[in-house]
Amino acid sequence: MRLLDLPPDSPVALRIHQLGESEGVSDFYLTPGEPMSYKFNGQLIYDELVFEMAVPEHLEPGCDDSAMDLHGRRFRVSQMVTQGRLRWVLRLLPNLIPDPEAIRVPPPALKSFLEAKNGLFLICGATGSGKSTTIASMVLHRAKRRREHVISFEDPIEFLYPDGLPSLVSQREMGTDEIDFGKALRSALRQAPDVIIVGEIRDGETAEIALQASETGHVVVATLHTSSASQTVQRFLKLIPSERLDSSQETLADCLRLILCQRLLLDEAQARRFPIHEVLLQYDGVVNIIRRGDFKKLDQELETGWKRGMYNFEKSIELRKDEGFTSTTRARGTGFAWEDVTDYLENQPEIAR
Repeated sequence: MRLLDLPPDSPVALRIHQLGESEGVSDFYLTPGEPMSYKFNGQLIYDELVFEMAVPEHLEPGCDDSAMDLHGRRFRVSQMVTQGRLRWVLRLLPNLIPDPEAIRVPPPALKSFLEAKNGLFLICGATGSGKSTTIASMVLHRAKRRREHVISFEDPIEFLYPDGLPSLVSQREMGTDEIDFGKALRSALRQAPDVIIVGEIRDGETAEIALQASETGHVVVATLHTSSASQTVQRFLKLIPSERLDSSQETLADCLRLILCQRLLLDEAQARRFPIHEVLLQYDGVVNIIRRGDFKKLDQELETGWKRGMYNFEKSIELRKDEGFTSTTRARGTGFAWEDVTDYLENQPEIAR
C-alpha cells in the first residue's frame, strides 16, 4: 500500500495543524491534485489549498488503516482508492484521553464499569459517534483506580494511555503486533488479563470469544454499530452460529452488564456537538427478557428504569436540555428544532459524527 507522504513543513500539514486547533474540526480529506476538505461540526468544508503528492501509475486496490503523529497531534488514517485515485481520511484524535465527566459518560454506566469484576460491556453507535473516545475514557478512569492488566486489540491504536498508571496496559495493534485477530484474542485469555478491549465485534468467532472471556472472570469491552439496546442484543446473537444460539443467549443474559448507545447532536446556538445516550444495565427484568428472546420489551425496561440508572434517548435529551442546550438545538443535517428532535430520532436511527 502507498503510504501518505505528508512532511511536517508542507503547506497542507501546516494547514491541518492550524485547523486542528479549532474546536469542532474532526476529519480531513486529502486527494492528490484536489483541494483539501475537512469536517467542521459534522459539515464538509472545502479549503482553497490543493494537496500535491506524486502517486504511482498503478495503484494497489483495497483500504488500509494506520495512525500518525503530526505537530504533536495524533490522527487515525484510513487510505482508499476511489476511481483510480488515492484518498486519505485523517481523523483528528484528542491530545489527551478526556475525563468521563467532560464527555458526559452517564454516571450509572461508569459506576457499573468501575465496580465490575467480570462481564460484557457493549458501547454502541454509528461510525464517528465517539465510541472509541468513550471506551478510552472509561478504561483510563478504571486504570487509575485499580491494579490490573488491561489488554486492547486495536486497528489501529488511536489513543495512547499514559505511563505510570497503577494498572498495566498492553495495547496491541493488528497488522503490527499481531496478524490473526481470532488467534490473538484466544491467546489473550492465557495472558492473565483483567480487562480485555476487543474493539468492534464483526463476526461470530469474536462474539463467542468475548462471551467466553466475560464468563470466565474477565471484564470485556467491545463495540457494535447499532443504534439501540434492543437492536444491539439482536445483532449480537445473529452473529452466533444457529447450533450454539440457545446456549449463547443464556450466557449473554447472564454476562451482559451494560449496553451504552450514544449519538451526537449539534447545538447550533452554541456551535458545538453534544452526546445523548441510552443506558441498559443488568437487572432481573433485563436478564429474563434476553433469556426469553422478547427483545422489544427492553424498550419498556428503559422507559421505566430511571430510578435504577437506566434511560432512553428521549430522557437523555431532557437531561441535556437541563444542562443548558437551548431550544435552538438541532439534529445535525436537519432543520428540526429541539421539540422535533424526538421525531427525528425515530426516523433517522443513526446520527454520525
